[in-house]
Amino acid sequence: MNKLNTFAILAITILLVACGRSEKSYEVEALKVTTETVCANTTPMGKHYVGKVEEESSTPVSFTGMGTVTRVYVQEGQYVARGQLIAEMDPVQCENTLQAAKAAYDQALDTQKRMEVLYQSQSISEIDWINVQTKVQQARSSFQMAGKALADCRLKAPCSGIVGKKEIESGMTALPSQPVCTILNISKVKVKVSIPEKEIASFNPRQGRAGKGVTITAEALGGKSFHSNYFVRDIQGDVLTHTYDVRFSVNNPGLELLPGMVVNVTADTDEEGLDGTNQTITIPVRSVQQSADGHQFVWVAKGSKAHRQPVEVGQAQGDRIIILSGLTEGDKIIVEGYQKVSEGSTVK
Repeated sequence: MNKLNTFAILAITILLVACGRSEKSYEVEALKVTTETVCANTTPMGKHYVGKVEEESSTPVSFTGMGTVTRVYVQEGQYVARGQLIAEMDPVQCENTLQAAKAAYDQALDTQKRMEVLYQSQSISEIDWINVQTKVQQARSSFQMAGKALADCRLKAPCSGIVGKKEIESGMTALPSQPVCTILNISKVKVKVSIPEKEIASFNPRQGRAGKGVTITAEALGGKSFHSNYFVRDIQGDVLTHTYDVRFSVNNPGLELLPGMVVNVTADTDEEGLDGTNQTITIPVRSVQQSADGHQFVWVAKGSKAHRQPVEVGQAQGDRIIILSGLTEGDKIIVEGYQKVSEGSTVK
């Protein structure tokens, strides 16, 4: 009997220990996350967009005839003035053509001089005299065209600007109208911005002005700002993105804004304020999630629990985005580790 009691006590003890271990195994470990406390920031009032710099105009520069390019004098990105020598083509063929044309022209003039004596003495008819004069004019035209072709072996810049893409190098054969390079006029530039259709009404093409204008900030130039009032707006929008391209004209006397440069564009507000600023809440773009029904939300830490908080977002500003509603100052949003949380998860 004592042995049975001993075995019973031992079995109960083992069962209690196993239950204790089982309870511990069901304890949920808190997920480690990083949070950011929401606070309002002072930002310039107005709409914010991202734009791209374009040249005012692009001029292809090419030879009028065919030949071998002997030398190209410019490099991509180089500034050239109007009339500056761009490239040269082998002139031997054109020189020979010019000499032949000059000889034909001299012969026509000599014939005209001798036939004029006969015409004055009425030894030739009126029609013969007209034929002589016609041949002189044809020879003169051929001589002038040959001279022009020889001069065109030296390609000069038709306008001032920056050399864009260079298409031909020394030793290559140039064809008529084949661009040697392009010259970009960037004394003025255009900044192209895609405007959502719900905001395009602010840019009236008849007025050609954008309220108080726009401020263009180039991060590549250390945050330097430019101002513009005038623009040209596309009439047809993009059917996929529902946006319209608007191009702002910007003076660029220092040639600092370069084609392809990305800039920030802020449409100045028409509202009167003390300092032209307002209070906005911004959070990291990566922390905004989208649910299956298309609504956006963020994960908020309330105490030790994670909760889904619906939000309404505005314009993006770099790697952050404006929150229009859904968050208040003091809220703690989860900015790292949100991928592994769910509603009610324990976090720390």
